[in-house]
Amino acid sequence: MNGFGSRLLSAIRNGRVTIPLTAGICLVMLAVVLKNVLLVPAAQLSSDMLLYIIIYMGFVVSFPLMDTTTDAPPGRTLLWTGVIVLATLGIIAVYAI
Repeated sequence: MNGFGSRLLSAIRNGRVTIPLTAGICLVMLAVVLKNVLLVPAAQLSSDMLLYIIIYMGFVVSFPLMDTTTDAPPGRTLLWTGVIVLATLGIIAVYAI
């Protein structure tokens, strides 16, 4: 059990867990905001969500997956998290305008 805990903590520190979770949460929140707050029609939202799924999968796939914490500074995880959140806010802003 100790090996699993240390691997999980190193995965959280270098972003292997944080970045996919952030992308998934932002994608769900994007769908909720677009549908319930901005009242985007379902036909338009369903076609656009395919593009957004591809964009968020690109974030997850392009983030380097490393097993050690020495190769991945914590600032890089914060940078990628910020990029994902800013992309989500940018998409919402485009619909709000």
